[in-house]
Amino acid sequence: MVKKFVVLLYGIFLSSIIAGISYLFIMAEKTSSHWLWHSDFSHSTLYQAVLILVGSIALYALKRNWGSLPFTSHQVLHVLQEKGTLKYGQAWKSLLVALLILSLGAGVGPEAPLLGAVIAYSIWQADKMRYLYVHWEELSAGKRFVVLFHPRRYLQSYQVDQAVLEGQKKKLLISLYAFNGLFVFWLLMRLSDQPSFVTTIGKSAWGLEELLYFLPLLASGFLFALVYQQVKKGVGRLKLGDKLSLPIKIVIGGLSIFITSQVAPDLLFSGQHSMHTLFDMGLEASAIVLSLLAIGKLLLLDLNLWAGWTGGDIFPLTFASLLQGFAMAKLLETQGLDTPFVVLVVGLAMAMQLMENRILALIFVSLFFPVNLWPISLLVFVVYEGMARFHKKNQQS
Repeated sequence: MVKKFVVLLYGIFLSSIIAGISYLFIMAEKTSSHWLWHSDFSHSTLYQAVLILVGSIALYALKRNWGSLPFTSHQVLHVLQEKGTLKYGQAWKSLLVALLILSLGAGVGPEAPLLGAVIAYSIWQADKMRYLYVHWEELSAGKRFVVLFHPRRYLQSYQVDQAVLEGQKKKLLISLYAFNGLFVFWLLMRLSDQPSFVTTIGKSAWGLEELLYFLPLLASGFLFALVYQQVKKGVGRLKLGDKLSLPIKIVIGGLSIFITSQVAPDLLFSGQHSMHTLFDMGLEASAIVLSLLAIGKLLLLDLNLWAGWTGGDIFPLTFASLLQGFAMAKLLETQGLDTPFVVLVVGLAMAMQLMENRILALIFVSLFFPVNLWPISLLVFVVYEGMARFHKKNQQS
């Protein structure tokens, strides 16, 4: 009983450590980005050109020596599914490369490399706990203390015939540690007075008139995303990446960041810290400018990912989708429609088409809108899912 209790507490301690690493990564990315791009000396074109050039060289050097980092959550889960475990020794290297990419203004998000590292460290946590549990009786009290706090030794990988927990007990324990990690991360963010990642659009007073525009608005967001995807697919068939070396691709990615910094600097980074800027742009810019900015955001994201400036796409895709939502709201301004309603329907339809996980798109995009618009979010999801299933059924027949 003592052994199980100690191992349980040890798991809570390790999940708190992982949350702390996540918090430090987010804070390091925010601090470095602000210092590099928002200091008194950072507005010079020459400075920005030198910054991105030096950063591109550093990124190439790290990738050449460490391999194709940072790894994302998709890559980690794929390896985990194939091998049942993974090498978590590179997690810190992955976070370091991701920090470099994000700090240089790449139009990608932190969530994919960060979640990939969290998953890797969670495997490390499980291996540490498993070693302590399996070898408990043969370890003295002093040795147990050494085992608890040594980061690189005393690990035991998962093996089917040596499983300690299975079924519901295992799922319950994983849920406990995940919840504890999220709580510790949230607590650290609150204690350091960090603003929320989510900025809610102003109040909505939608009514029957807006519902009459629901289907055309949904269709406009869907078609905008679909046309972009088809053009992207057509360019992908050229297989330009197969013809270019890694240094050239990294330079192209860096060049895309530099051009963006000169033409539309608000599109730099993932968008997670600049949602307030998006709302200002949505109210001030014209419809055509907002649509061009949405396309620019998508192009920066895809160019960076193609060129090896790896990162997540949730924040950038949300940013681009909401920009297009504001573009449609501006286009229909004379109709007197509720702006948050228009932005939600267009933006969510576009995000659901662009993101791999439609439920994630539903939840994440809805967070930026007042609660009285959430029923509309569900309606968009239901209608979109119906369209998707109808289309899939027609393709199969």
